[in-house]
Amino acid sequence: MAMAKGSSVGMNSSKQSGVMGMLREAMYIPSRNKKLMLPVMLVAFLPSSLLSIGNYISIYPLLLNFIINLYLLSSKEPSTPQFYNLLLQIKEDAEVFVHVDIIFGAASYMVSFFSMMIIVYSSAVIYSGKQLTPKDLFQKIKGTWKRPFVTRIYFTLLFVGYTVTSVCLIAILMLNAHGSMVLIVLGALLALLARLLYVYLGMVWMMGLVISVLEDDCYGMEALEKAGHLVKGRRAQGFLIAVVFLMIDGVLTGGYGFGITRFQSDLVTHQATGLVVLNILLLLKMFSQMVYTVFYYECNKSHGREIQVSGDFTYTRVSVTSSDGEVLP
Repeated sequence: MAMAKGSSVGMNSSKQSGVMGMLREAMYIPSRNKKLMLPVMLVAFLPSSLLSIGNYISIYPLLLNFIINLYLLSSKEPSTPQFYNLLLQIKEDAEVFVHVDIIFGAASYMVSFFSMMIIVYSSAVIYSGKQLTPKDLFQKIKGTWKRPFVTRIYFTLLFVGYTVTSVCLIAILMLNAHGSMVLIVLGALLALLARLLYVYLGMVWMMGLVISVLEDDCYGMEALEKAGHLVKGRRAQGFLIAVVFLMIDGVLTGGYGFGITRFQSDLVTHQATGLVVLNILLLLKMFSQMVYTVFYYECNKSHGREIQVSGDFTYTRVSVTSSDGEVLP
């Protein structure tokens, strides 16, 4: 397959890529097979974009009305009928908000999952230099989605468990500080360490998802555990990749928040800007999935393993021994 000018040979090269090299390789992926990537990008992006727009349009007025009613409630006497009516309205708004959020949350979970599968698999096919039609790609995904979905559920459970545990520990420390600067500083340091650890774990768990998409009979906790072994020796690079995307995300969302508070503009302008930022973040997420796919191949290469695509488009392991003699699971 013809490569983009200036790119490397992809997975067939024996030279290991650094972080910038992997980012560059991922950027070249769409140009290597436009016939495959164009429909893939549209199928992956449009449903997520439309869902995000629908969520934003639905939630924004509900949230705004909720805040306005809370403000009005603070100015009313508790014994008046107006206070009671506002309280009922706030309760109703909260119920509608929760129901809408649950519906869009569930839909977004499924759409983002299938988008991830499509992006990872198509990126792997192109990066490995193989030819595949969109029809074959979607047929393959149709038959293999259950494995990655199980892994995604484990990913979600681990994320929720880690978040709840870290927040509880930080909250306990802060609530018992009683003005003690030592405990406050310790709480802040714990929060920072918890965030950094999550960035690393998120990278490993994402690699587990990539493994469950690309390798047969490896999913769930097995895929997540294997990801931990796979990134061995390249953990710093994986962590740096995760930090890069976290920083870009922070700049975009922080810049949008700063713009809203700093510049006075009408509601329509705020909403339009918010939708633009949302779509940019979606594209960033898709690009990050391409990068993690490249990182998957680079990690295998560093362990002396080669991943190939067989005739039925299933990824198989050719070598299972790492460069230092360790046998990977």
